[in-house]
Amino acid sequence: MPAISLRLIKESLRGTSNLLLRCAAILLFVLLLCFVLRNPVLMAIVGSKVNRFNAGYHADLKIHKAKFEGISTVFLTGISLKPAFGDSLLHIDTLIVSFNTWKLFSGRLNISSAGIHNFYLMVSRRDSLTNYQFLLQTRKPLLTESNPDRTSPEPVPASREFNFSETANRIFRWVFDRIPEQMDISNLNIRSTTNDHVVAVHIDRFPLQDHSFTTKIKIREDLLEAEWKAEGKLDSRNRIAEATLSSADNTKISMPYIGFKWNAGFCFDSLTFNLLAESFNNDEAGIKGKIAFKGLKIFHEKIATDTVKFEKLGIDYQLNFKSDAVELDSATEVFFNDLDFHPYIKYSPGPSRQITIKINKTPFPARQLFSSLPEKMFENLKGIKTSGELSFNFDFFVDLAIPDSLKFEMELKRHQFRVLSYGMGDLLKLDSSFVYTAYENDEPVMTFSVGPVNPDFRKISQISPFLQYAVMTSEDGGFYLHRGFLPEAFRDALIADIKEGRFIRGGSTISMQLIKNVFLSRNKTMARKLEEALIVWLIENQQLCSKERMFEVYLNIIEWGPLIYGANEASRFYFNKDASKLTLAEAIFMASIIPRPKYFKYNFDETGHLRASMADFYRVVSTKMLNKGWITQQEFDRLIPEVELKGKAREAILNVEYRSAKPQ
Repeated sequence: MPAISLRLIKESLRGTSNLLLRCAAILLFVLLLCFVLRNPVLMAIVGSKVNRFNAGYHADLKIHKAKFEGISTVFLTGISLKPAFGDSLLHIDTLIVSFNTWKLFSGRLNISSAGIHNFYLMVSRRDSLTNYQFLLQTRKPLLTESNPDRTSPEPVPASREFNFSETANRIFRWVFDRIPEQMDISNLNIRSTTNDHVVAVHIDRFPLQDHSFTTKIKIREDLLEAEWKAEGKLDSRNRIAEATLSSADNTKISMPYIGFKWNAGFCFDSLTFNLLAESFNNDEAGIKGKIAFKGLKIFHEKIATDTVKFEKLGIDYQLNFKSDAVELDSATEVFFNDLDFHPYIKYSPGPSRQITIKINKTPFPARQLFSSLPEKMFENLKGIKTSGELSFNFDFFVDLAIPDSLKFEMELKRHQFRVLSYGMGDLLKLDSSFVYTAYENDEPVMTFSVGPVNPDFRKISQISPFLQYAVMTSEDGGFYLHRGFLPEAFRDALIADIKEGRFIRGGSTISMQLIKNVFLSRNKTMARKLEEALIVWLIENQQLCSKERMFEVYLNIIEWGPLIYGANEASRFYFNKDASKLTLAEAIFMASIIPRPKYFKYNFDETGHLRASMADFYRVVSTKMLNKGWITQQEFDRLIPEVELKGKAREAILNVEYRSAKPQ
């Protein structure tokens, strides 16, 4: 019995061994067959992909030859791409790519090394015709038996809720999987032609060895040439990208195309960039790193009227991707010149879009703020010297589906703060007589004294209280109560803008309007708004001028009609009387034209009477004046929305030639 069992076991083992040998032989044969046929199979796959791409994009993509070397390296030669009818977009002589075989078996396309020889990217635009627009269009579905009508594709099922962290992890993995550990690019050329404007980039050789690279980049924009130096690190395994860009001849780097496209300037001594992509899980992902400029110069008419300079400007950032939101972590540090702060920003898209912004800058030396103001951006504050400390708090939140949820709080606090010297600025001139110049389209149109030597100048006590109260009601009801800013007004203006989906209201106070007129240019730039805010804060908080004097100057310099400046000149223009004698109805009318003084005539009909639409303005303003006790109930009851024009204003209304087409 044991002998029979032993024989059965031996026969069973022999059968299993034979089966394994046969399976191994079959597998070896299959592998050998795949190895032998790998190049024809590769050409067939490449040909199929090329045909689908060309049919889907109306393109002419060609790959002359595709072949394997070994089992993980692919050679592609003679690659070219252009629209079906148009100029060539891309040409590559040779592309060599090696893949990580083990990761390929797991379904991940990971590139271990790459080589490119003779790379040409040629982007062209002639008026509205381009050689790249076909790539930006929606890919056309192919005609198939299951979908014979390409105009009626199968309905796409609704996707599940968007997940920021999951998407970020997927993107990070996709990008870094395609950054090889070793790479060698030779003769890389990129050329952009827009009509007659040409920008060309040339790199002789870009070697990536042991995750590091150093190369020189030649730039040509029309007839101007420059050479840059780039060095850094690309580590796909640890998901690190670093780069430093500087000039090869110790001059500033001037970014091409920006001047041509946007009439702007952007140049710097050096740029440093680094990024670390952190992958936690599908509920959280993040990137952190740094972007920093040295010797940065920026010019654009919307930023400032002159070139803005930063010795250093940058951000150490930490960006977090959560399942339902993206946030700029408060560990982020923004720095420019001697100042730094830590912003927190969060965006959540659903179920309704929510935006949160917080900045809490604890007490810091005040000199850091004023010494950090970019050169050519704050000319009125140039050379200012201060002592003490400042702190800053900003808190903003809005649910865009519920605009009234908007929260807006902002405050710059003083801590034993003093101004030791006002430098080159003349911030004290408001408190005495000075010469004021009015501008239109950046051209001076009127110069006059703001003081007793001007026969039309009126002290605040010589201006009708009705006009004072009407102007405050329509422009800034809390003028005597605030210190230059009304966060509530900004909040209300932002809510109105969100509800309308466009800019319809501002939040300027009388203080801000006054500073804009007296100290700043009329150019609507970011620099002007920031300088305006700082000057208002200084004048109001340092009490460089009384509120009464500020309001007095305001009423004596603002435009009340075409080239009509000051309350008294306006009173004579409209009613042929002194500003002290204005009635309630006349005062409310004059307050109504401050936002658009040149178009006062459109408030009147052809006979010189106020249009019926003005009644609402009269009702709103007079009601507010009554509620604040600025007019009596009797004055309110007797008010009629009507005025009688006299003198030059009446002539302007009845003069047909003066009544030009109504502005849009």
